[in-house]
Amino acid sequence: MESNTGKINYPFSAIVGQEEAKLALMLCAITRDVRGVLLTGEKGTGKSTLARALAALLPHVNERPAPFVNLPLNTTEDALIGHLDLEKTLYKGKPVFTPGLLARAHQGVLYIDEVNLLPEHLTSLLLDAAESGYLVIEREGFSYEMPTEFILIGSMNPEEGSLSPQFLDRFGLAVEVSAEKEPHLRTEIVKRRLLFEKDPIGFCSQFERAEKELKSRLIKARSLYPEVHLPSRLKVLIAELTREALVQGHRADLVLASATKAHAAYHEREEATLEDLEAVAEMVLRHRRREKPPRASHKPKEKPEEKQEPKEPLKPSQEKSKTQKPNPETLKGQEEKEEPSHDSQNKSQPKTPEEIEPSEGKDQVYEIGEVFKVRPLEIKMRYQFRGKSGRRSSSKGSRGRFIRAIPPKGKVRDVAVSATLKAAAPYQRLRGAGPGRGFIVKPQDLREKLRRAKTGHLLIFCVDASGSMAAEARMRETKGAIMSLLLNAYQKRDQVAMITFRGKEARLVLPPTSSVELAGKFLRDLPVGGSTPLSAALALLNRLLHQKTSREPDKPISVFLITDGRGNVALGEESPQEEIKRLATTLTHHFPQVSFVVIDTETGQIKLEMAKELASMLNARYFTPEALKADRLAAIAREILPKENTK
Repeated sequence: MESNTGKINYPFSAIVGQEEAKLALMLCAITRDVRGVLLTGEKGTGKSTLARALAALLPHVNERPAPFVNLPLNTTEDALIGHLDLEKTLYKGKPVFTPGLLARAHQGVLYIDEVNLLPEHLTSLLLDAAESGYLVIEREGFSYEMPTEFILIGSMNPEEGSLSPQFLDRFGLAVEVSAEKEPHLRTEIVKRRLLFEKDPIGFCSQFERAEKELKSRLIKARSLYPEVHLPSRLKVLIAELTREALVQGHRADLVLASATKAHAAYHEREEATLEDLEAVAEMVLRHRRREKPPRASHKPKEKPEEKQEPKEPLKPSQEKSKTQKPNPETLKGQEEKEEPSHDSQNKSQPKTPEEIEPSEGKDQVYEIGEVFKVRPLEIKMRYQFRGKSGRRSSSKGSRGRFIRAIPPKGKVRDVAVSATLKAAAPYQRLRGAGPGRGFIVKPQDLREKLRRAKTGHLLIFCVDASGSMAAEARMRETKGAIMSLLLNAYQKRDQVAMITFRGKEARLVLPPTSSVELAGKFLRDLPVGGSTPLSAALALLNRLLHQKTSREPDKPISVFLITDGRGNVALGEESPQEEIKRLATTLTHHFPQVSFVVIDTETGQIKLEMAKELASMLNARYFTPEALKADRLAAIAREILPKENTK
């Protein structure tokens, strides 16, 4: 029950419920072929307890408990893979390498809590080590190799952000962990936990026999696994299951076959059965399953009306009346409403957003417009950053390709050993260096590595999908522009996200991604129609920016807000325009590093210029309706986004 740190862990056999999660962890302990587990769910559901308890079941390493390594989110590259110990290197006269967290996790468990918030520049190193089972480090003219065979366990709360597709696929199994619903189970959880906290040793002794049985079962399953036979009929069924799930690549097939064999070994069967396959299939396919994309049409298509939808389209004021009491002044204005004219009287009394009737009724879905080649996106950067690896522009910092050695500014984090030794060499005689005293290095001799890395960007499109966007097929052109920029972003290793707002809500229909296939899936089926919940869009944008900047505070982000600004649906008791002003001010205050662009889609003879006011609130660049043309939108992007540095 005791870990290699001396801390007593909660027994695996004492955990109440969570049967699927416990099974997934046991399968990973049987064979590395299963490739780790991702535990998703809200906080406080025992995800870290499960991971620590599994480590206690693993075989001892050098007569010590199997290691359990918790990877901090703020870890550095040197802490993860190891670093050259400068002091020992100079003292011994040869390179001395200090292993990192990956090497310490060998033959144990590497646990990453809130794995979706792990900086992306560390994920490639982590994935390579987990996939190959060893880590090769080449620095300062020497090469160092170490084994890294560990069980990778990640946990995350989906509400705090998504996991990148390439990282998500590397987890063999995915399990949704939720709080127990049955009162007697919740009572038992509290009871056991209180007993454990009061007397850990006494509590663990009650489950000592059960823990020994689990360890013994695990050892038998490990030895039996290589001998388990997977019948041909199950192989065919595995291929059919993955095909129906529309998974990418063949990793799912391989993991599903391995998990099926591991489940059979766990139940002491020498031949896998359909029961084994059924027990593990959902865990393997849950996070890989994709929906079949709809076929693209050349004409706008209409969504079928709901049974209780009124035949006549509702006006925005009538929609609002469902949840709020009608405003007598608004109703009076509606009674006296006349057709708009060009006289001065109508011009002097513009309509309010609540009185403007969007093109509601049946939803329409437009195909993706013409896809075009985007020229290099050029503009100077407003600030320095250390973002995700990409090709858009170069940044100098602590990661990337080693350019040259420089005198340090402050604490040295990445020592250039060769340059440091060269700087100190001319002064060895003056410093009294010689036999028995070694090579003398002083602080002024230290040199630091200057690195250059290509950096990627995040483009967030916040698109008004209300009924007014159906006019002149503006949504079709917008889709084409977004897809074109996505193709360019794929080449530059950028990310693109898309928020749409219509009716009474805003949705993140395209999470940050570089996948053209995913973009096509979401864009192709994007409907147009309904009111304009601009407040909901700004609130959702605030949450998305908070997630991204918390994870990568220096990542460059540009937001394209495409709307006419006529928000007519509020989230709370404030009027829509007051709410929009408050939310826009919040965005400007919290995210000064984000570049905002407002593209005004307002048309017609009477213009309220609310999008222009929104641009002023956001300190955003403002463009008129013609900017929605695909080539014009690309030109805007070239002005907004950073210039590619080829120096």
